[in-house]
Amino acid sequence: MSWLVLCALVLAKGPKVPVAPPPPPPEVVVAPAPPPDPLGPQPTPTATPDFKPPVPVAVQLSNGASLWVVSAPALPLVSIVIEVPGGGSLDPIGKEGLAALSDRLMTKGAGKRSASVFAEEVERLGIQLDVGTGTASSFISVSAQKDQIDEALDLVASMILEPTYKGKDWKLERRLAAMEVAAGQDDPTVVARRLATALFMGPGSAWGRPPEGTVQGIAAAKLPELKTYHRSTWTPGGAKITVAGALSVEEAKRLLEHSLISRWPAAPAAVVPTPNVPAHTTEPIYVVDRPGSAQTVFYLVFPGTTYGAPNEAALRSGTIILGGTFTSRLNQLLREKKGYTYGVRARMVEYAQTGSLVISTRIRTDATEEAMVDLMSELQRLKEGVTPEEAEKARLAHQQDQVEAMESRSGIAAAFSEYHLAGLPPEALQNGLAASRAVTVEQINAALGAYDPSKAVIILVGDKKAIEEPLKAAGFTAIEGRPAI
Repeated sequence: MSWLVLCALVLAKGPKVPVAPPPPPPEVVVAPAPPPDPLGPQPTPTATPDFKPPVPVAVQLSNGASLWVVSAPALPLVSIVIEVPGGGSLDPIGKEGLAALSDRLMTKGAGKRSASVFAEEVERLGIQLDVGTGTASSFISVSAQKDQIDEALDLVASMILEPTYKGKDWKLERRLAAMEVAAGQDDPTVVARRLATALFMGPGSAWGRPPEGTVQGIAAAKLPELKTYHRSTWTPGGAKITVAGALSVEEAKRLLEHSLISRWPAAPAAVVPTPNVPAHTTEPIYVVDRPGSAQTVFYLVFPGTTYGAPNEAALRSGTIILGGTFTSRLNQLLREKKGYTYGVRARMVEYAQTGSLVISTRIRTDATEEAMVDLMSELQRLKEGVTPEEAEKARLAHQQDQVEAMESRSGIAAAFSEYHLAGLPPEALQNGLAASRAVTVEQINAALGAYDPSKAVIILVGDKKAIEEPLKAAGFTAIEGRPAI
């Protein structure tokens, strides 16, 4: 017998090793049912409902002024905007800022109230009172509790009918206005905006003058000229009064007639000059030098459209897609993907007479040429068209903007006053939202064809020495230095 066979026999006769039984199956644990939601079952998400804005009631007042009323009685608050044609476009050449200076003096004494007494009245009533000057208009806005609106309107009436324009107040306000304009020159975005507007509107254009004025223009303005501006522009012939809040149409009409209209004699509106925007084709990039600047301000102006134009809704949607939201094309590219900037904005600027598209951002100086290449390439890519998803997002974003504008009485009055001054019907906001909902991708793509980079005015404010050669190396060879204005 071999040794291997012997070993096998010995092992076969040895003790058997017990085998462990298999483990029992795991016990099934049933989770307890969650307690019922005290708020009830969650609703199934539905499509965003279409926003239906109010439609103002239009009334003609006894002296020729136009009144729109949006009654909103939920809270005892009232906001009123009174706007007249005028503004910086009426400033004489060399006296830029005259209109704005005239308007700001309206709160520095009126009727029998000195500047200090007037300010005390405003504080006592707890009202919000603002005066402003734009390119083509001047305005007063006032917000107050309903039970104080009569007294507030008495102040407004004295501003319009009896501004004092005293010499000591005039000298102080002229100095303050000049200081504010000078301080604005330290903000590169303000510098870019002022120069871009002047170049876009054309040499010598009344619409190209900054409504806030220039230091030299404010210094050259004379007190009698301020009074002349006030008399010629603050007339009921062109006045548009927009009321929003806890007043009925009859209440608003009665209060206005009593406080202001019956004392404001009929007179024609001021004539605002018609803008004549030149054609811009393959212009150089204009650079305002800011040595040592860590950022370059980019400011681009395209030809746009006017209030109520047939292509308004399509252009607005395209502008939102381009740079109107956080998820817009430009912001996603230049901020989220490339990290060149904290944000990019594209917006429409509209008047009854003209319009433009503005794109603005601040770029790291060392990335100026790269950001320029990407930004201009994105503008060219618009010609490839937008998607239905982008069009729908733009529609919802526009609707959301209008909803937010309607959140306060002052917001309602301000929103409708723009349409009112532009000469549009009271249904303009409602019609605009309907047009936005109906706009097609094909219409958006056709409208975006107007945004041709070769027709733009482009301003850079930054360190010219640091950015000029990299820009030229990137293909931007036409560069022209310009001083700030």
